[in-house]
Amino acid sequence: MPAKILFLLALVSLAGCATVPYGTPEQGASNAATQSARLAQEKSKQAEQLLAAVAGQRASAERQFCPNWQQALLRARNNAIGCAQMPVNAQSTCWQAVAQWTNEESHYFHALQPLFANTLYAGPAGHAAHFFDLAQSWAMTCENDSEACTQASGHQQMDQEKIQVNHFCSH
Repeated sequence: MPAKILFLLALVSLAGCATVPYGTPEQGASNAATQSARLAQEKSKQAEQLLAAVAGQRASAERQFCPNWQQALLRARNNAIGCAQMPVNAQSTCWQAVAQWTNEESHYFHALQPLFANTLYAGPAGHAAHFFDLAQSWAMTCENDSEACTQASGHQQMDQEKIQVNHFCSH
C-alpha cells in the first residue's frame, strides 16, 4: 500500500508540472530575442571597457618603458661590477642573486611584448627581454666558474640587443 501512495504522489506532482503555462511560441521567441540582445549589449559594453583598460595600460607602459629600461640597464651594470669586485669566495652567491634578478627583468620585458603588439614598442620590448635572457645566462655562467665568466660568449649579442633598445629610447 505505501508504494501506491508514493506512486500517486509522484503522479500528482508531475501533473502539476504539466499544467504550468508557458505562453505562446511567439512570446517565447520574443523573450529569447530580447534576452539575447540584452546579453549582446552587456558583452559589447564589457569589451569596450576592457579595450579602454588595455589602452590605458599600454599608454602607461609606453611612458615607463625607456626609464625602466635605463634603470634596469644601470642596475645590471652595477651588479656585474659589484660581483666582479667581491672576494672570490663571495662571488658565486652574488652572481646567483644577479641571475635571479635578470630572470625577473626578462619576465617583465617579455610580458610587455603582447601588450605592445602592433606598436613601435614591440620590437624594443623583445630586444630588452632577450638582453636579460642573455644576461641571466651569463650570470649563471659566472656563478659556476669565474674563469668561464670572463670568457663567456654572448657579450656581443647582449651589446647588440642593448644598442637596439638604447637607439629606440634615444629618440
